Amino acid sequence: MGENFTTHKIRVDYPMDALSLRELEEEIGRLSVNLGDIVIVDCKGMSYICSSGLRVFLSLNKDIVAKGGKLVIRNLEPLVKGVFDMSGFSQIFNIE
Repeated sequence: MGENFTTHKIRVDYPMDALSLRELEEEIGRLSVNLGDIVIVDCKGMSYICSSGLRVFLSLNKDIVAKGGKLVIRNLEPLVKGVFDMSGFSQIFNIE
């Protein structure tokens, strides 16, 4: 029998500012990622991201990759995509 991989989905449909970071961090804390799992973060509606929000994504990616999983970020708004591009984060993440 083959491996059982899980796809975890997180939806971020709010501006990622200092006040909303806790919501995402709590959702991330509930994830149980295993080897081969995929975590999809759907960012449709995330109209803003602060530098602390970028660090949360960086930490999430590090944790997922360390467990043998893969992080995919989807539906970045153009302004937020520009922040990822300017910071060099677009080169780090799988962005669809």
